[in-house]
Amino acid sequence: MAEEKPAGSAPAETITTKKQRDYMFDTFRGILMLSIPISHFTKASGNWYAALYGGAGWAQTHPTGFVYITINVFVMQAFMFLSGYFSKKPERARETAFRGILWPYLVFTTITMIAAWGFDCPIGKYFGYLTPSFALWFLVALFLYRYFLVEIVKFKWALPMSIFMMLAAGVLPFGQFMALGRVFSYFPFFMIGYYCSKETLDMVRTLKKKPVLVALLGAVLVGMSIWLMYNGPTLSWFLLKEDLTRFGHTWYTECLWRLLVFGLSAGWIAFMVNILPSKQNFLCYIGTNTMPIYLFHLGLRHVITQYNVYMGVVGSLIVAWFAGISLLHKKHNNWAVSIVITVLSIAGVFILCMSGVLDPLAGGCPKNLVLFYILVWGSALLTGVSLAAPFWVKLYDLLTEGPLRASFITEWLEGKYLKKNNEEAK
Repeated sequence: MAEEKPAGSAPAETITTKKQRDYMFDTFRGILMLSIPISHFTKASGNWYAALYGGAGWAQTHPTGFVYITINVFVMQAFMFLSGYFSKKPERARETAFRGILWPYLVFTTITMIAAWGFDCPIGKYFGYLTPSFALWFLVALFLYRYFLVEIVKFKWALPMSIFMMLAAGVLPFGQFMALGRVFSYFPFFMIGYYCSKETLDMVRTLKKKPVLVALLGAVLVGMSIWLMYNGPTLSWFLLKEDLTRFGHTWYTECLWRLLVFGLSAGWIAFMVNILPSKQNFLCYIGTNTMPIYLFHLGLRHVITQYNVYMGVVGSLIVAWFAGISLLHKKHNNWAVSIVITVLSIAGVFILCMSGVLDPLAGGCPKNLVLFYILVWGSALLTGVSLAAPFWVKLYDLLTEGPLRASFITEWLEGKYLKKNNEEAK
């Protein structure tokens, strides 16, 4: 998610001196990124359905439990693997950690605070710079991995130690501080990605030459998700953010569950790198614009949590509308028309939300489960795709890059003060 985009837009195959880009990684990130809104919307909407109509909408043994387990057993692990794989230069990883990861975290944590006031939520429950809210924990974890990677790789037993830390996270009560439970839980996959060479990954990808084995691996992984629906821990356990005291496990059963998920995550990563194409496709565009999707979709998740799925659908349509404006501008390049439409649209959304017209939609959802999840997953996919459009990418850049025009912030984020302190120490 935090891989740096390559400079230039010329096709790699037209430049003989340039290394050809493997679009498998972009496709992989695109699939992973679209999976996250599906997971978040499924849980938020399912909780509403269960409250209104009983447990059928969010029971672990329901097909939605299969979707939720399958996504959460490997998606964030795969993101960490890819982040580690593209962090081969520890010094460079440290230099970009402040500006590319920590700063967006600070910006969107502040936005979360403001939004919490707007939704009239207890501020301490949803927000804290040292207690990451919602999915912002990922940025904290990634910042810590990349910033300290220089020191970590000097330790001979870094990879085995990261696995030990993953197991310890299921036993020790870290709480919410700095999301340390998750920082430790996903650390092994970042390190595996870092130590995984191109040659090693190419060797894993040779499995696609044997389609029967790939199909067998996929069947086993799907079968394990079905088995976990009926025999695994409760759904919230798969988030790997709390210790065994929350779930009533003994320390050794907790460790065994985590080792099982570790193996399944590795299996899913191996499966995906063997079935995904290396040629450019639509998912590549999603995969190169993951940060706006990851951070902005959290707002709609909160809308669903507060107001239910109908309001979530309205929210996703609004997101798509602004995406459409930017695509129209890209085609016709008429700034005056685009600005007028955008301003009128913002005013229209404000009037729509404040007029009370949408109030009857709040708190309700269809009882028919097929229709219910068409709305849930349809809005999740529409949101994910729309947030990769130029409007939202530019808004993300404005929020994260705009303040960096202040020189003192830029110097701080680029670590110049650290270099100065190191030089003085020498």
